[in-house]
Amino acid sequence: MIDPDLPRFFEDPIFDDCTPRSAQPWVGTYERLRHLHDRIGSPVPLLAGGPVEQERLRCLLELTAMADPALFHVLFLHQCMTIGPALDFGASAEDVAELASGRSVGAALMTEVGLGSSSTAIRTEAVYDPAAREFVLTSPDAAAAKYPPNVGMPGLPRLAVVSARLHVSGRDHGTHLFLVPLRGGDGGPAAGIAITPRPRTSLLPLDYAAVRFDGVRVPYHRWLADGASVSAAGEFHDPLGDPRLRTARSTGWSRFAWGAVTAGLAAVARAAVALALPHAGRRRTVDRWGAGAYALERPNQQRLLFGAAARALAATAVARQVTEVSWRIPPGGGRGRGLPPAVMGELAQVKVAVDRLADEAVDRCRAACGATGFFSENRLIEYQALTSAFRSAGGDNQLMLLDAAWHMVTGDAYEPPPAPPRHAPGDGTDPDWPLLLGARERALYERLAAALRGAAGAGEEPSAVWHEHLDTAQAFAEAHRARVTLRMLAAQWRSEPSGEPGGTEGEVRAGLYRLLGLEAVLPHADWYAAAGLLSPAAAAGLGRELTATCRRLVPHAAALVELLEVPPAVLKGPLAGGDYVRDLTD
Repeated sequence: MIDPDLPRFFEDPIFDDCTPRSAQPWVGTYERLRHLHDRIGSPVPLLAGGPVEQERLRCLLELTAMADPALFHVLFLHQCMTIGPALDFGASAEDVAELASGRSVGAALMTEVGLGSSSTAIRTEAVYDPAAREFVLTSPDAAAAKYPPNVGMPGLPRLAVVSARLHVSGRDHGTHLFLVPLRGGDGGPAAGIAITPRPRTSLLPLDYAAVRFDGVRVPYHRWLADGASVSAAGEFHDPLGDPRLRTARSTGWSRFAWGAVTAGLAAVARAAVALALPHAGRRRTVDRWGAGAYALERPNQQRLLFGAAARALAATAVARQVTEVSWRIPPGGGRGRGLPPAVMGELAQVKVAVDRLADEAVDRCRAACGATGFFSENRLIEYQALTSAFRSAGGDNQLMLLDAAWHMVTGDAYEPPPAPPRHAPGDGTDPDWPLLLGARERALYERLAAALRGAAGAGEEPSAVWHEHLDTAQAFAEAHRARVTLRMLAAQWRSEPSGEPGGTEGEVRAGLYRLLGLEAVLPHADWYAAAGLLSPAAAAGLGRELTATCRRLVPHAAALVELLEVPPAVLKGPLAGGDYVRDLTD
């Protein structure tokens, strides 16, 4: 549920036009950030609070994503990717208060331009100076420049979490995190820091920059030590005991991003449907035979929009399951080991799943709206800017899928789904969709595992064989995530017969669940028929069943929009109004 007080933040005229019209649209973005900070009204970070405060933060992030995706990007980097590790790795109370107040805007400087999106081989160095009891931060060359943090705008104090390799007495102790003031009170770069603004980008425009360090002095207390220490005698101690474990712990701050990003991605998907679905009910169309009808009466529009709604609500259900664990901070933060690798792996896969669902939802809404879906004033392209950005940001989706496939095939924690019976229901009832998806997942797993076993038996290098089967590996990971998602939704959406209290909502959710099942199986209908899991007639009829399912949802379109939980205050632009023709031509 959305906190009823939060939508009022977005009724202010400062949000009336968030489209990136000017040469430097981020100036308005940071003004809106200040507006939100002034109204949060808490000297303690929301992330540091209990379930109620974290729920409030999630709602704030969702609404911000709907109203202004660029502002969401800045807000989550500040509230989650800066304050999160500051709390979790043991920043001083003064620095946490500085960030919580909004006096300094947070930033996250992890990835380096020469290593793409890799964060496991950072080359920025932090060399301990025992005489001054400080760390000296240096970028060894241009390839080690941090790219592309949004820190290019002058005149704004910035306090960033920076990752660097820690060297003490000539030894490399892995990647550690440091709090570094990039810009001081005058807004200019701090001594030794070169901030090179990059040209304006069309989608998600912010003050992106490349950042290099040249002998930047970092006080000892701004080392986010997480229980590690350097004694007065220069002896280094780390409770983790291994530079590789420290690097894994430091890169694990991405979990704070995943909790925020999944919430924001699901939110823009819901907002896109909240714009496009009512618009289709108002938009007049004429088909090739000259028959006029509202767009939503057309089967192709129904497939696009109800499929988008199903994905948006599925993304929301998946995202909200992981918020608490993503943002979990042990009491007395600063001495933890982080989340277990298996949990981190699951969170990474949730990020991928939510981004895929949200991107498909927004893309369908844009397709349903035709040419109007392309223009910024109608918001949909701005929403897709966010979903597109997070294909790589926050962890590359394809690489995380392949990583998951590798761990499932080579580890001992994954158990393939059971083989389903070799026949389809003959009584007119729906098949067990997760069971059907599991059959294909199992087949892909067996194919991949057999290839690796064969390579091992022949003495071949596993990596070479793996690279020859990347398509199968990605398909396997995608099939696994689709089954897990649909299985979760089955418990929430599948039942509740109409006619009981809340029956309309139950009927809508059941229809959306069926739609997701049909759309997951339909592209592989021939495989299911060949495997004896669907009869030829059932496989051939999936498309007709999909059309019929969408048709039954049409009378419930208004109820479906209510399920999206999108307050009117955050929906802007011509498609949000009652007369889009007037609003697009005035």
